[in-house]
Amino acid sequence: MEKFKDLKSSFEAFITSHLPKIAPRELYEPYHYIVNLEAKRVRPVMLLATKRCFAPLGEDDFYAALAIELFHNFSLMHDDIMDKSETRRGQATVHKKYGDNSAILSGDALLILSYKLLENIANKVHFLSIYSLYNKTATEICIGQQLDMNFESEVLVSEPEYLMMIEHKTAVLLATSMKIGAILGDANSTDCDAFYKFGLAIGMAFQIQDDLLDTFGETASVGKRIGGDICNNKKTLLHIYALQNAHKTHKELLLQWSQTNEFNEMKISEITQIFIDSGAKDYVIRKRDLYYQEALKSIEFASISREDKDYLIKFAQKAVDRIK
Repeated sequence: MEKFKDLKSSFEAFITSHLPKIAPRELYEPYHYIVNLEAKRVRPVMLLATKRCFAPLGEDDFYAALAIELFHNFSLMHDDIMDKSETRRGQATVHKKYGDNSAILSGDALLILSYKLLENIANKVHFLSIYSLYNKTATEICIGQQLDMNFESEVLVSEPEYLMMIEHKTAVLLATSMKIGAILGDANSTDCDAFYKFGLAIGMAFQIQDDLLDTFGETASVGKRIGGDICNNKKTLLHIYALQNAHKTHKELLLQWSQTNEFNEMKISEITQIFIDSGAKDYVIRKRDLYYQEALKSIEFASISREDKDYLIKFAQKAVDRIK
């Protein structure tokens, strides 16, 4: 199988030649800006890698992969507006660069384009299965985003509620990407389910790791300002565990700081230390690793070669890199 970097290079070339421009310039320039920012392309690359486990790659696969990438970037554009984020992938967010109205409308155009790309899938049996899954996933992502926003104004959020939110907001898109790859490869239902479960578990680990990096990472490597989740009162697993297990003084401090969502260095510093002292950081790392192990078990059920399984496991390992 091609290496991930080779699949990414092929996909980047496809973006260059197939990303349309919808006039006027004010409509297409914002979505071209975000799509062309340096990115890992995790979801489309994993769609292609999954398909490659079953059959050689074809044009249908790249159209489906680009549809997934455009949908992902649409969701980021709107998510950044709602979170008032100023940076994405180390650069200014779309709404910061072009304004809220342009970012909203250009994001809408990107969503529509992602659906139009699916129309290029020549195999109509594949198209119908993928289209149904795509709609289901799109709805789930909206549910996850709304839950995430709801949590910002709620004092107490449980761990199961948080896990349901990140499953819908983040994990399902990776799971769907891999299942689409399996569908395009004419995989049987058992294999399609195995890849979906693998993608879902890795997606969960990936988001939990992202939450960890938002607090314990470095701006240069993460590509956004550290402490954004803390300042926005995000009910991450770190926050949930700390609020349940910190001693009384720290619990009171967490609740006091939740009264403001302004960027505040002292708030970030104090809450980060609470996450460490309460055991939240260690607990969340263990939770992330449990999802990683769940992913490994899921892929063992797929009827693909040992070499391909090991190849996918390497991806899983990269998704859950340890924090030193």
